[in-house]
Amino acid sequence: MFKNILIIGHSNIGDVCYDLVVVNPLRKYFPQAKISFLTSSRAENILQGYEGLDKVFTFDRYAKDSGLRGRLRLMAALARERFDLALVLKNTLMYKFLGIPCVWSVKKYLGYEPSEKKIHIVDIYLEFLRYHGIDAQEATFGFALGEEEKNFCSTFLAEEGISAKDRVVGILPVANWSLKSWPIDKWNELAGILKSQYGIKVINLSKSSSDSFSQMVLKNISRKIISADKTTLKQALALIKRCNLFIGPDSSLLHLASCIGVEAIGFYGPTSGEYFYPYFHRHNIVVSKEKLDCMPCYPGLKSCLCKEKLQYGVCMEGISVKDVLELVRQKLDL
Repeated sequence: MFKNILIIGHSNIGDVCYDLVVVNPLRKYFPQAKISFLTSSRAENILQGYEGLDKVFTFDRYAKDSGLRGRLRLMAALARERFDLALVLKNTLMYKFLGIPCVWSVKKYLGYEPSEKKIHIVDIYLEFLRYHGIDAQEATFGFALGEEEKNFCSTFLAEEGISAKDRVVGILPVANWSLKSWPIDKWNELAGILKSQYGIKVINLSKSSSDSFSQMVLKNISRKIISADKTTLKQALALIKRCNLFIGPDSSLLHLASCIGVEAIGFYGPTSGEYFYPYFHRHNIVVSKEKLDCMPCYPGLKSCLCKEKLQYGVCMEGISVKDVLELVRQKLDL
């Protein structure tokens, strides 16, 4: 039986969200083991307090772990932990330098990159665990919110006049990759209808930043939309948990919303919803009706019509307010 397990996860928050599905089955199968998770500094926040994890290690390639000396320092710290099992969920050779006697690699198990299997990564991970004899039939997640985040949420809602009886919809007008964003005039139209016809409170959970696209969106966002653009990731998660519905493009918050049990509607244009949809809400995705040769246009992998522009993708025009509103009405029983 393994006593000290290291999970080598991804760097991006959306990928890490689904990496965490392996934790609960491991904890049940190895109840006495110490389970650690290695990720990037930007994803660290959502791992704090995660149920079943004992320790989180971060690889900060741009600060403390930058350069050869920084990486050697990190690997030395990991080697001192004397892990006896490594679960390698990403494409990396780091584990080879840690002296871990047993390694389970998803890529080695499949024989190719997980994206080539064309099924959701969660189902790949569960299949991967079963191959190694671990009972992993259903996906469960253990994201935790501390008192600080809960208090923030309560205070924020009170200050905005949102009561326990109010219906709340969270939205994400600004995606980290601007081409995935839905045009702001469409967000404003949708929010206006939800507020005027149904009395629904709409909260913008996009993170405020200094880039031109973000500033343009926030400048033009409707006053009918409540702003929560200066939250930490865990604070945003606390607000999403209060929402009756979350709507956004393919993004970390969309996937996190789905994993914490909040009804989630996802927009897909530049990226494909074929196998990276919000896991528990596969049938809630709205796909662009545009038929462009450049779709999907993942960054660096495929050329597209608007990659040089600081704007939403042309394909996102193919998602209508009417279609989104129809789905919202179904999910909220309006």
